[in-house]
Amino acid sequence: MTGSEREALLESLMIDEPELTFTPCGNPDPRLLRLVEFLARQAARECYAEEVKMTRRRGKRTS
Repeated sequence: MTGSEREALLESLMIDEPELTFTPCGNPDPRLLRLVEFLARQAARECYAEEVKMTRRRGKRTS
């Protein structure tokens, strides 16, 4: 996690702000969107790292 990502996550969790709200239609809370974006990036990195690891394992078997 980079420093800027950590800061963004901390900002989205600020307690002195009003409670996060979710509206299925309309204008969702921007802090909720930032949190979802952060979690999606983290999941993508983890998935990519696992794919790279699996590819390297397959490469070692064929040599």
